[in-house]
Amino acid sequence: MLKPFRNITYRLLRRSEQYTQTDMVYLAKGNFWQVLGQVITSVFSLALVIVFANYLPKETYGLYRYILSIAGILSVFTLTGMNQAVSQAVAVGNEGALRESIKYQLKWNLMQFFALVILGAYYFLNDNLQLALSLWIMSVFSPLTAAFGTYGAYLAGKRQFRLTNIFSIISTAVYVAGMITVIFLSGEIVWLIAAYSLTTLGAALYFYFTTLRKFGPPAGDARDVLKYGRELTFIGFLGPIMSQIDKIILTHFWGATQLAVYSLATAVPDKAVSFIKGWVHIGMPKFSAKKPKEINTVFKIRIFQGLIVGAICTLAYIVLSPYLFEYLIPKYIDSLLYSQLLSVSFIFAMPNRYIGLLMASQKLSRLIFTNSMVQGVIRIASYIILGIWGGVLGLVIAQILNSLIAMIINIIMWRSVRN
Repeated sequence: MLKPFRNITYRLLRRSEQYTQTDMVYLAKGNFWQVLGQVITSVFSLALVIVFANYLPKETYGLYRYILSIAGILSVFTLTGMNQAVSQAVAVGNEGALRESIKYQLKWNLMQFFALVILGAYYFLNDNLQLALSLWIMSVFSPLTAAFGTYGAYLAGKRQFRLTNIFSIISTAVYVAGMITVIFLSGEIVWLIAAYSLTTLGAALYFYFTTLRKFGPPAGDARDVLKYGRELTFIGFLGPIMSQIDKIILTHFWGATQLAVYSLATAVPDKAVSFIKGWVHIGMPKFSAKKPKEINTVFKIRIFQGLIVGAICTLAYIVLSPYLFEYLIPKYIDSLLYSQLLSVSFIFAMPNRYIGLLMASQKLSRLIFTNSMVQGVIRIASYIILGIWGGVLGLVIAQILNSLIAMIINIIMWRSVRN
């Protein structure tokens, strides 16, 4: 019964390719699971945000986000570029990259362990036992989660979109269930961090070993992959700092309560940006098989398409967000305007992700490094200046400006490629 429908859909997708200049069948297969996975995980995450907003004091929620931000910044001591390197390697047939990268990351990530232990000791000596205990818990779990989570990069490289998103849905469900349980039973910051750490590591370990059993990747030679992973890590070493420094600045100068307001304002926009970027990530295996000259034939079209999709998403969010805040998180209605402003960054999300993946797929290490450094310095400087000046509003303005500037720089950088 479904076969005629599939045939019609297939023909329609093939016909549309003359307008989109894209393999629409491949995109539809990947995007179906991508969209399904992100919709379900977003619903779970939204449920958790609602519980956070209604059952935790703003101060506690702000402190929780602050601790995660500290751990996020200290992930600069992990191999943050290894996932991208593994995904690219697996896409071209080197499946031995998974096991070898895990072993290597477990050794390398000890630096994050020691950094969190030392920082925890600092807070302990300054009579902040809750923060100290929280950081010590993170010191054990965070490095392990970062390493074993690489199974997702392996599955992405193998184009296992269905399995990737099923694993993501289950992982998110476990995390959300664990957090909601602790919120209702205790609500203490140490237990919140413990629940976060246990659920995220537990899921990463389970699905890593499930991936090994299902696909049996060999323990092959992965020296080139490890080298490229190190390069990407060094290139993007500002990444963890850029992603968390806004929260550190806000807490330090404006307090944990303002961080709670900011976190609720960014909760849905951050998910939406990730959702939009995910559509592009499906093309990573195909980008790796093409040369820059071939990619440039459709480059302008892809940028234009991305801007249109982003603009539509922005308008939709501005219209729908008041209902979300009024009925689900009324305690944070003061976050609404900030959240609507942040949705402007949707416009630039897809072009930025597209160009970033193009550079990674072509292994343009020097170009990626230059691009990362320029954007990193601009982003960090804007967060410091505007964050100290305007608090939440200043950081929102900084995010929008950074998204626009990033797109301009990305286009200039890619246009400098000649092959």
